[in-house]
Amino acid sequence: MVCGKPTLSWLAVRYIDSMVESRQPSLESLFQQAVEFGLSFVELHYSMLPAYDRKTLNAVCDLLSRYGIGVSQLTCAPDFVHPDESVRLKELEQMKTMVEVARVIGARGVRVTAGCLHEGVSVADGINWAVECINRLLDFSEPRGIKLGLENHYKDRLWKKVDFAFQPAVFLELFHRLEETPIGINFDASNPLMVGEDPLTILREVKHKVWHMHASDRVVGSYQHTVVGEGDVNYDAIMAELASIGYYGFISLEDGNPIGDEGTRRSLSFLRRKIEEHFGEPPN
Repeated sequence: MVCGKPTLSWLAVRYIDSMVESRQPSLESLFQQAVEFGLSFVELHYSMLPAYDRKTLNAVCDLLSRYGIGVSQLTCAPDFVHPDESVRLKELEQMKTMVEVARVIGARGVRVTAGCLHEGVSVADGINWAVECINRLLDFSEPRGIKLGLENHYKDRLWKKVDFAFQPAVFLELFHRLEETPIGINFDASNPLMVGEDPLTILREVKHKVWHMHASDRVVGSYQHTVVGEGDVNYDAIMAELASIGYYGFISLEDGNPIGDEGTRRSLSFLRRKIEEHFGEPPN
């Protein structure tokens, strides 16, 4: 990354289902596409990796090196608000594994979530459990040089339930409980639209902790992503807010567009143009 200017990355969420079901496209094809799109970084959902053993991860590292691609973030979705304590502890141990995976493949950080919205779990209990687990994970990740990015999340592609903190007020309460820790924020530009809220309301409160951004777009109330720049997110306002604090972290295209590669190209073209307008020269 160049100080003073964000770096583009690409999270191809439109491939998650097929990569889980049939391992298609392959990681090599994904990295090759990233190069064709003019990118130097990708973001990987944890499910895109075929396995987590060292032999597999070394092969992933070889592919990354071959294509000159770095990993901005390993996107994970722990459930730290499950009512069963043993499940929460299991999730914590699995996330420690994900931190090690991120370290091996050279990812800069790991996306974390509060967890699923479970019936009968109060806001107070859920926040307390999430704070406890995230703090324990921070104790593990920080000495290993892996940043944790808490997302203003709505729903993981592999979840059947929405996020415990999908309402902005709950997310911000959780954030403020963790604000003095080393936690970073993975700001998602379109998730608040799922509940009819303005993304800027969240961004203005958390911007000093944002280290990674999901550049996504959608129509208010619709889970389906659009091409970025063709939905209801006000990207001029968001980019201006980030530029006002000299943001130079990652802007990762969360690419769930319904029309394929052409949608990806249009999204990247839009983001490059907005970065140029608000931050100066476009990123590589």
